[in-house]
Amino acid sequence: MKLFYHIFGYLLLGMIILIVTDEYLSFHAEVKQFEADMVTNAVQNGNSISGMIAHVWRESGEEKALELIRDASSSGTIDIRWVWADSFPDNSMMAGSDKEQLEKLTLQETTTLKIHDKRGEILLYTYVPVDIGLNRIGALELRQSFTALELYSGRMLTRAIIITAFLAVICGVILYLFINNKIRVPLNRLTSQAKRIGQGDLRVETDIAGNDELADLARTMNDMCSSLIIAKEKIKFEYDARLKTLDQLRHTERLSTFGLISAGIAHEIGTPLNVVDGRAKMIINEDLRDEEIKECAAIIKSQAERMTLIIRQLLDFTRRPKQQISKENIAFLVKQIFQLLHPMASRQHVCFSFNRSEDAEVELSVDGSQIQQVLINLLMNSVQAMPDGGTVSVNITNEMLKAPLKADQLPQKYIKVRIVDEGEGICQEDIEHIFTPFYTTKTVGTGTGLGLSIAHGIVEEHSGWIDVENSIRNGACFSVYLPMKENK
Repeated sequence: MKLFYHIFGYLLLGMIILIVTDEYLSFHAEVKQFEADMVTNAVQNGNSISGMIAHVWRESGEEKALELIRDASSSGTIDIRWVWADSFPDNSMMAGSDKEQLEKLTLQETTTLKIHDKRGEILLYTYVPVDIGLNRIGALELRQSFTALELYSGRMLTRAIIITAFLAVICGVILYLFINNKIRVPLNRLTSQAKRIGQGDLRVETDIAGNDELADLARTMNDMCSSLIIAKEKIKFEYDARLKTLDQLRHTERLSTFGLISAGIAHEIGTPLNVVDGRAKMIINEDLRDEEIKECAAIIKSQAERMTLIIRQLLDFTRRPKQQISKENIAFLVKQIFQLLHPMASRQHVCFSFNRSEDAEVELSVDGSQIQQVLINLLMNSVQAMPDGGTVSVNITNEMLKAPLKADQLPQKYIKVRIVDEGEGICQEDIEHIFTPFYTTKTVGTGTGLGLSIAHGIVEEHSGWIDVENSIRNGACFSVYLPMKENK
């Protein structure tokens, strides 16, 4: 209910300011009216008794008139006394700032003064001149206290406090019920739905009745969830289609590579077939001893096993296996690829060289068939880059590195497979586009332009990368980096 406390605090502050302003203006108006009433009352009282005092003074003398003044003072709420202009003022009880006002007073006309005494009390003095038929000027002094005004001010303050408290309680209850029912409960439901959306739960469950902004927000969030569900299904469909297309492209590239490899293997299979044919003819056409027949059968068997091994390697390469992560020995995988590519390489007088650092670890969790496709593509490129023969060197080492696009990542251990040929190298313009799909510098019929692109994608899927540069011997150098630990 933080929102309630904020709104109630501001509302209460506004009410206090409003009430204080109203009471302040009302208080000043009442004070002015109260003072005006006191002055009017004093003047009326003074004028009403001044004629009587003058008459008594003339008829009965000074003592009788002063006695009458004392009786009027004691019987009313106003203190009344007689003052003479020649002996006025009697200012011993007045504050210093008010003495000058009394000294300037002539008592020749009705005058009202607000004066502070030495105790700090505010007093209203009204002077009404009285004509007693003498050369000496006298007047009635009517004194009134502002005690009643102070009591009135206290009552107004108490009233303001009580009104503020009642308004605060009433507004607080109404505001609490409104915020709880119309804001807090709907907001909690919207917050819960937002958290579910953040966790991937896009079910449309929030239904807030009404036509206010929160109801509109709930409907908007429901519409958003529906749109996200549709978009999620569309993305899933497109992602599955992309994976299917990518898998098809990879398989197509494998078949293309298979065609190139088969051209070299055809000659490799021809030799054992000739041996099998010759030995079979000897058994059929010649009169051989049992030992010679057994020897021919053993030779036929060994040559058949040789051809079976070659064909099995080709079939394993062209098969489209499901992605399966397992422990693979990269060194053993490279040697298998050497055997598979040997017929093709020997036709171009290319030989393979393998070197592994003594302390290099070569086992890691990968999809063996996919990494095999990567290495076959790179090694075939190296072989095709040397039409006049040469050596393709493969080196395996371990290095502690940071991923190129993850500068904030801590260094980790990688297997580095470095493939170097002795060809003419790659020009700088081609290096920038070498991993672009369908980009190739080979002649028609020798490449699809997908090999390096697919190899690059496979290595990235394994959280690694491929670097390419020209070696010191002017050949091309491809370095494949694969992390030793599986990224989670």
